[in-house]
Amino acid sequence: MGTIEQRRHPRINVDFFADWGWGPEYDFYDRVTSLSLSGCFLVTTRDLASGQEIYLKWTAERAGTITLRGEVRYLLRVMEGAPPTGAGIEFVNVSEDIRKRLNALMENFG
Repeated sequence: MGTIEQRRHPRINVDFFADWGWGPEYDFYDRVTSLSLSGCFLVTTRDLASGQEIYLKWTAERAGTITLRGEVRYLLRVMEGAPPTGAGIEFVNVSEDIRKRLNALMENFG
């Protein structure tokens, strides 16, 4: 029996870079390739753990600066033992203002 992917919000393909890190210092800079109101896919070779908390920040022309806290939901690897190719991130405690900014950003890509 196949599995059906269930998401709370539609996800769109995007292509931009975000600052991110273990805390609000944002030590890393990697690409975001999909986005929804509840999460994103972060392309990174850094080893993250499921459940780990990270912080993300990026600036978009129409949406301004978006700062989010997220939780790693899964790591994607090409094969077992290989470095990760990215991580699925679920946003945590998203304010109404940030939700509106995410909508504006997604409309720009849509």
